[in-house]
Amino acid sequence: MSNNELTGEPALYATLVATAVQFAAAFWLPWSDAMVAGVNAAVIAAAGMWVALSTKSADNGGSIKAAILGFVQAAISAAVTFGWDATPEQTAVIMSLVGSLVAVFIRQTSKPKGAYNLAA
Repeated sequence: MSNNELTGEPALYATLVATAVQFAAAFWLPWSDAMVAGVNAAVIAAAGMWVALSTKSADNGGSIKAAILGFVQAAISAAVTFGWDATPEQTAVIMSLVGSLVAVFIRQTSKPKGAYNLAA
């Protein structure tokens, strides 16, 4: 399987983890529906990040930025659901920092792959 080809595995693994979390919450964990939903949102966001990283050669890395930001946002939501007392200002600063880090460390060229050289 090349880097830009995926099967249904990310969705299957995400579903397996989500179902396991729901099973554990139903029988052993004292979690509310909101807590289970928060964990499942973070799992789905992580699966999205995996897909973006796995297919980065297909879109020249553009989807990775959005996937990382989505994952961090889901993780913050899950943390707040579990009792992290963060203000909107704090979460905005975290998202701003992550956005800046992503912009600095994950470069995407503005020239499409296969573009011809005008100077030639």
